[in-house]
Amino acid sequence: MSKKWYVVHTNTGFEDKVKSYIEEKLKMEGLGADVEEVLIPTETVVEPIKGGKKKISKRKFFPGYILVNMELNEVTWHFIRDIPKVIGFVGGKLKDGKIDTGSVPVIEESEIDKIKTQVEEGTLKPKPRVSFEKGETIKVIEGPFANFSGVIDDVNFDKAMVKVMVTIFGRTTPIQLDFTQVEKT
Repeated sequence: MSKKWYVVHTNTGFEDKVKSYIEEKLKMEGLGADVEEVLIPTETVVEPIKGGKKKISKRKFFPGYILVNMELNEVTWHFIRDIPKVIGFVGGKLKDGKIDTGSVPVIEESEIDKIKTQVEEGTLKPKPRVSFEKGETIKVIEGPFANFSGVIDDVNFDKAMVKVMVTIFGRTTPIQLDFTQVEKT
């Protein structure tokens, strides 16, 4: 039987703790060959705070859930279920009072690859937590146009950029700015 990815439901906010419990318990019980990887998909988020400073934090894609690459059988099912703060596997049915391991849904490797790519991209370019709308008034907090105010003309969420109309020497001029360079007024 080969290892597959499964979704494990945990108490929200305890995902990291559950991962470390699993890793410690694997070493103690010698089940390392059955459980290959525990993944908590996260992204880096940038929040502007007062004074033009930025706060960088981690945000989980799926709060309350972790992904586990493992060989699912009666022993490993109980191993994961007995970890503190684990609620259980997502899906799965009982058969004759025991878990039917074949009924627990598997996450395809292609989906895991997409999630891992999202995690890498989120780490390379932090996503801003705030969102902007066309017509909104903002203040530029960074760059050559710092302290200018303007109105958002266009928002590109994919690139985390805004086109802002600012008045420079009496003329309205469009400038492209990163989400992290502006704040709502």
